[in-house]
Amino acid sequence: MKTRFNLGAAAATLCMIAAPCMIAAPALATDSRINGLSAGSLELTPSMGFNEKTITIDDTANIYLMPQFLPMYKNSVDSDATSGATYGTMNVRYALSDDAVLLIFGKKSAWLPVVNVQSIGGRTALKASSFGQSSVDPTNHLIGVGFGMKAGESLRLGTHLSLAGNKGEGDASHEDNNSLFDFAAGIGFDLNETNSLDFGLSLRSGSFTKDEAKDGKVLYESKGLFGLNLVGRGKFQVHQIARIVPFLALAYDARAVQEGPQITPPNTVALYGHTINLAFNAGADLAIQPVDGVLIQPGVGFGVVQSNVNGNTDRSPNWDQENSARRLFHYGFAAEAKAFDWMVLRLGARQTIVQDDFAATKKQPPGGGASADVDGEAHKSKVINKVTTGMGFKLMGWQLDVNVDPTYYNNGLYAATGKETGNWGVDWALYYAW
Repeated sequence: MKTRFNLGAAAATLCMIAAPCMIAAPALATDSRINGLSAGSLELTPSMGFNEKTITIDDTANIYLMPQFLPMYKNSVDSDATSGATYGTMNVRYALSDDAVLLIFGKKSAWLPVVNVQSIGGRTALKASSFGQSSVDPTNHLIGVGFGMKAGESLRLGTHLSLAGNKGEGDASHEDNNSLFDFAAGIGFDLNETNSLDFGLSLRSGSFTKDEAKDGKVLYESKGLFGLNLVGRGKFQVHQIARIVPFLALAYDARAVQEGPQITPPNTVALYGHTINLAFNAGADLAIQPVDGVLIQPGVGFGVVQSNVNGNTDRSPNWDQENSARRLFHYGFAAEAKAFDWMVLRLGARQTIVQDDFAATKKQPPGGGASADVDGEAHKSKVINKVTTGMGFKLMGWQLDVNVDPTYYNNGLYAATGKETGNWGVDWALYYAW
């Protein structure tokens, strides 16, 4: 898809030319600010996605992954509508002291349903066993508390705990009951005034049940969910105006689901499925700040996402097995520049090279024994180009960040052109500090 983004690019270029008259841009890394600066590959791996700009942009790494950054922004509140026009996150930070901050937050969960999802290939096992994503609602309505503190001159610590769940109508005849538990902890080391190391770890578990709305009979139930995320980041000054920011992320996700036993026909077994996903991503950004108010951040990275899917498709002891892998190589840049005291323009561009490998799907015969190939191994590659644009406005302690879908420049205002851009083509975040 070709996207005309000359408006954003020209504005950012003019901003950089005018840089000597600028002052420092707002530094809080709201989701909308990151979205305007990053053309990340979350859409490529929705179940195990990772956007490194949430870690590498400025000094405010994602507080849900690295809560040790909480003390950097005291006595503030922000609302982020990245999940739609009016529903995203709400964070309230309250300074308990000069070095300790309490966080209270609510958000729409970014996690997928607490059930099996299709593998990266999505070719057989879970697709055929009817445990697709369309059969359930996502777990959402997450609330939590966090705490971050500075322990001396060089150590930062943080943690948060959150719970999520929803009970509602999945369709006309079914109810969904979802729950999720998430715990995270982070530690940061300030090696000196310009260099630092940070690490974060999060663990989550949950459950899912789909009931008949009228009689409460279980249609589907999860047999377990466990997730683990490990992230790390360094920041090292390599020049008076530049620093290198290496990063890594490791994620593990295991899900299982089984059909309710009461609807299993005689002399058959229940439909079931199990998925294990493993993802790794590493790379580095070079953050260049030639003058106050300008950030240019080129970067490069490499990632691998692997899936193993097991599931029966015909109510018999036979089960399918699918192994698939996705290799991602990406490079791109983020650019942010202040045009006026009250306005910042943002631009992100990225090219991602994707290679998908699907191992042969195996059909296991009753009683074990040698398996038979159902589908052969397949390979395919593609190149994905993406551009993002955004703006920031600051006035009297308020900060508004807006991320604009570049296709909006093509489609124009719906009322005038009749061309619709999903989710209005815009997400936003509003921040206030006192």
